[in-house]
Amino acid sequence: MIPFQKSNVKTISSMLWIFIAFLAPVLHGFANILDNYLTNQRFKNIWTLTFYSTLFNALFLPFIFFIEVPGIPPVSAVPFLLLVGTIDILYLFPYYKALQSDDTSVVSALFSLGKILIPLFAFLFVGEQLHLTQYLGFFILILASASLTLNHRGVFRLNASFFYMLLCSILLAVEAVAYKHLFDQVGWSTGFVWATCVSTMVILGFLFVTHIRRDIFKHTKDLKRNAPVFILEEFLTFGGSAASTYAISLVPVTLEKSIGAFQPLFVLLYALVLGKYFPHLFKEQIDRRSILKKSLIFLIMIAGVLLVV
Repeated sequence: MIPFQKSNVKTISSMLWIFIAFLAPVLHGFANILDNYLTNQRFKNIWTLTFYSTLFNALFLPFIFFIEVPGIPPVSAVPFLLLVGTIDILYLFPYYKALQSDDTSVVSALFSLGKILIPLFAFLFVGEQLHLTQYLGFFILILASASLTLNHRGVFRLNASFFYMLLCSILLAVEAVAYKHLFDQVGWSTGFVWATCVSTMVILGFLFVTHIRRDIFKHTKDLKRNAPVFILEEFLTFGGSAASTYAISLVPVTLEKSIGAFQPLFVLLYALVLGKYFPHLFKEQIDRRSILKKSLIFLIMIAGVLLVV
């Protein structure tokens, strides 16, 4: 009877982390839709949008206390908290720029570029081992990402979104490995809450930059009009990030990040549903040919991610 109970506990635990990990692409996928709307139709100044987004994100911190009460991090954890908190702001610039230049689902798919970097960083800094099949996965991901963003008008060249998301993915890969180091020293809630506090303090520093401060105050009316969208978007982002970091604290970082490869499929699904009722809400081509092409490439990218991990 006892072995049976232990087996059940392991099964439930395995299913729990998978469920939590899948919450990240489900929630982040819908947040991508709202981010596209905000950056293309409401806030052209990316740093202003970043300022408001980060502040709204911090409003949801009290929810963490209902799950797990955070503690005081040791001094040795401070460098990792500063790194993670700063990256949480910096990655938004190339991400928003990519949304301004390409479809939402394409940008979401390009987060998979980070799946190439995470195993390499994890190998160098955390000690997670690489295998020969991972190199095949790297090749598939690069090829699929390139084909997804090729500009076929006259000259074959990559869309700007590829390079923006490459930079974004590098930042997020560093953040993921830093989080793994952080969770070796502190609990999930302590790491996540204090990293978010660092992000909030960094973003408040934007007010000391004259032209950014003026633009922030200039758009206060737009902020009030779009407050419900901001609240929903940041709730989804906060929930997705909380789920992702919690899963990282339970399993190897490369394993958790592989689940994120499914995010563009959720984005495409949301686009199909919302596109019928809100055709001008966000930037996305949803004609039959585009959907078939994207779906095929997304599946190839998922296969590449599975090989990488």
